[in-house]
Amino acid sequence: MVRTYPVVPLHFDPARVAAWSAAIALHLLAFLMLLIPATYQAVTALPRDQTTIRFIPKEEPKIEPLPVPPKPEKVEVVQKKQAVPAPPTLPAPTATVEEAQGIILPAAEPTAVQTAPTIAPSTPLAGAQLQYRSNPPPSYPIQALRNHEQGTVLLRVEVDPSGQPVNVSIERSSGSRSLDQAARQQVLRHWRFVPAERDGMAVPAIGMVPVQFSLPN
Repeated sequence: MVRTYPVVPLHFDPARVAAWSAAIALHLLAFLMLLIPATYQAVTALPRDQTTIRFIPKEEPKIEPLPVPPKPEKVEVVQKKQAVPAPPTLPAPTATVEEAQGIILPAAEPTAVQTAPTIAPSTPLAGAQLQYRSNPPPSYPIQALRNHEQGTVLLRVEVDPSGQPVNVSIERSSGSRSLDQAARQQVLRHWRFVPAERDGMAVPAIGMVPVQFSLPN
């Protein structure tokens, strides 16, 4: 047989729940109010940690002086002088009477005969009278013609053994630079002379050569 009991339905009462909740909250608040003084006394009773702050002064780094290098010692080298053996002295020669009679005095040295200094063949013969082999006249410079310039140029001419001029310089100017240069270039390039001779041999020579420039009347 099965018995059945009547089921009581659950009824939720909001007012009742709120009343119980408010009562519990009031009790908790009262309990916390009681705990606050005790906590404060416990905190104040604790000893305070006194911390002292000390500043450490900054130490400057010490600079050590550099070591001074030792001075080099001078070592003097003493050279030993080697003794030079003296040559053995020879006895002075003595001559007997017989040897003295046979001594012949040296004859006087013959005096050297002074000869006239010889002139080397390569030395030019100065003051020579140069003879022309080929002497075409120079052309008249145009600038000198325009300026109506004329005159005589005296040239110092050095010729080689074949009679060809090797050096020409102006000894006395004509007064016109163009005339002087025209005469010098003509003699140096185109003139030829008879070779000068010394003792039958052709030698270089130096002589004076005049070159005249004149305008027609």
